[in-house]
Order: sequence, then structure tokens, then C-alpha cells
Amino acid sequence: MGCESYLYDDYKIIDYKKKINRDYTLKNNEYKVRKGDNLFSISRKFNISIQELIKVNKIQEPYKIFPNQTIFIPLNQKHKVVKGETLYSISRYYETTVFTLAKYNNIKNVNNIEVGKELIIPKRSKKIKKIKKKKWDSNFKTKKIEKNKNETLRDTKSSKFIWPVKGKLLSKYGKSKEGFYNDGINIDSKKGTKVISSKAGKVIYCGNEIPGYGNLILIKHSKNWITAYAHLNEVFTEKGKKVIKGETIGSVGNTGNVRSPQLHFEIRKGKESVNPLKLL
Repeated sequence: MGCESYLYDDYKIIDYKKKINRDYTLKNNEYKVRKGDNLFSISRKFNISIQELIKVNKIQEPYKIFPNQTIFIPLNQKHKVVKGETLYSISRYYETTVFTLAKYNNIKNVNNIEVGKELIIPKRSKKIKKIKKKKWDSNFKTKKIEKNKNETLRDTKSSKFIWPVKGKLLSKYGKSKEGFYNDGINIDSKKGTKVISSKAGKVIYCGNEIPGYGNLILIKHSKNWITAYAHLNEVFTEKGKKVIKGETIGSVGNTGNVRSPQLHFEIRKGKESVNPLKLL
């Protein structure tokens, strides 16, 4: 579930419990169309979307298929759980969500997955955007680059953040050598150390409903910036309260999916996570 699923609950829900019928064989992910088959029945059989079948097989309107025709089936990936992995770290690595993985694999307790368990990883469906034709401007590319650069510089200057707590960096932003993905940074500190707001803003979430994060605070700032403070021992603020930069909002703890006291800190620009070390 992660912070983004709380803020942006726009994931498509489909029926993941449907098991694939195994009364056929696939060779090189190819399926030979049988009499009575259609795109809908094949999509249900392999638990993939009709749009995906049409796209990968370049099927033209009116989208008819015929007996003995060969259809390529884009099957889901599989991942074997190793020691130290969580459903959240696996979801970030494959750019999906804890909710989706849990549904696909019929996992009831998202905080407890067996080492050695083989998980089905759903394929990502990418939206294709139509490109509008514009009149060619020889200076368009240069103008666009300069505009984006100036906007980024202005945005960065007006979005200065401060460290929410002082301490040694336990884990950096991004993908690690072990294959885990971190949306923020983890800072080592003593239990009970005060945690301060990295920037002025409004508290939009206080709670512990998101698996793995423990006691969590989310603060929304100007220009759609959001900061997250997780694994807190105590929370000294409440939802809806406006806080100033440097105001104490909680204390360091080890709630959630961590053993030692630490602060998990994220900075987001809308939906997208940003490396906090570039803005602190």
C-alpha cells in the first residue's frame, strides 16, 4: 500500500482469484486458437486483458481470430521470496503495489510472507498517449529545455527542506544491491529523539494503517510537495493541523517493519518520489 496508495488510490481492481485452466499446453508463450475461442475467452483463460492481447498480437479491427491461428500470450513474471524481503520492497522493485501482489497471490497478512514462496508478478499495462501534431519550430527543442531548466531551478530554490532528525544514514534512496527499493531514506537515531517538520505545511495523515510504516505522518506543502515520517514512537500532531518548518511533530521509534529505532523519511512531488538527499 505505501504512501502513494493512500494519497492516490487509482489502481484498477480486477479478479485475481480466477485460476488459469491448464487443459492446454503453451510453447514459447504461444497459444493455438481452438474452435469457439474468442479474445474474451482467451483473456479470461490466461487472466490478462483483451487490450494486451490485441496490442502484442497487432490484431486489427474488427478484432476477429480464427481456429489454428497462433496467439502470443504475455504471461506474468514470478519472484521467489528471499530472506529480508517484504511485500512492500518487492512491490517497489517491480513497480506495482502491495495491494495488487496480495490479491494476485491470495496473501491475507501482508506483513508476513514466507521465505521461498513463489509470487506471481502482474504485468504492467502502460497507457498509450496520442501525440498531437504541431507545426515544426527549429528552436522548439532548445526553448523547451531552457524552460524546463529554469522551472526546475525556481522550484528547487523555493522548496528547501531541512533534516527532520540528525543521525547516520542507514539506507539511501532507490534500488539497493539486494534488489530492495527505498522510496526515501532511513536515518539512525535514538528512540525518543524529536522529529521536526522538514518544511511548513499541513498534516494530511496521522496513523498506522499502512503496513510496514508503523506510526506515520504525512505533511503536504506548497507546490504539491509531500513529506512522510515513518516508524515514529510518538506522534505530537494531528490531521488538519498547520505546522511550521522545524516544528516538533513526533519522536523516533521502531514501529512498523523495522527492528532498531530510526526514521524513514520521504519527499514526494505529487505522485513521484524524489531523492531527499538532493533537496536537504
